[in-house]
Amino acid sequence: MRFEVISALVMGVLLPTLETIRRGLDHWAVNFTTMFEDYVAGGLLLVAGFVSTQSKPNGPLLLLAAWAYVTGMMGGSFWDQLESTLRGVELEPNNAVILVFKLLLWGTCVVSLVLSFRRAFAENRRGQGD
Repeated sequence: MRFEVISALVMGVLLPTLETIRRGLDHWAVNFTTMFEDYVAGGLLLVAGFVSTQSKPNGPLLLLAAWAYVTGMMGGSFWDQLESTLRGVELEPNNAVILVFKLLLWGTCVVSLVLSFRRAFAENRRGQGD
């Protein structure tokens, strides 16, 4: 199985799990959007990952779309955390650990996005007979 598919399945579970561990279930009532976006991202990755394991024709494009969404979401989250850390504002407990995890997650997203794009482009070319 390809890296971007495996990472979609793993990250699909990790994103909502890590966010729930970090903030707790009570945070749904405090900031619904923060929690919901991680669950949506996880769901998109799981669906795209499972579709890709079935070798469906739309699998590469679905995986590309899921990785594009999650990469954008994680990019904003990582850069915001980095800026807050550098400025020394709004630091949360275990801030350095969270920053490292976000960097690793975002890096995985970027690599998976590039690989998904390459796969979708190759599949498109193959489908056109080039």
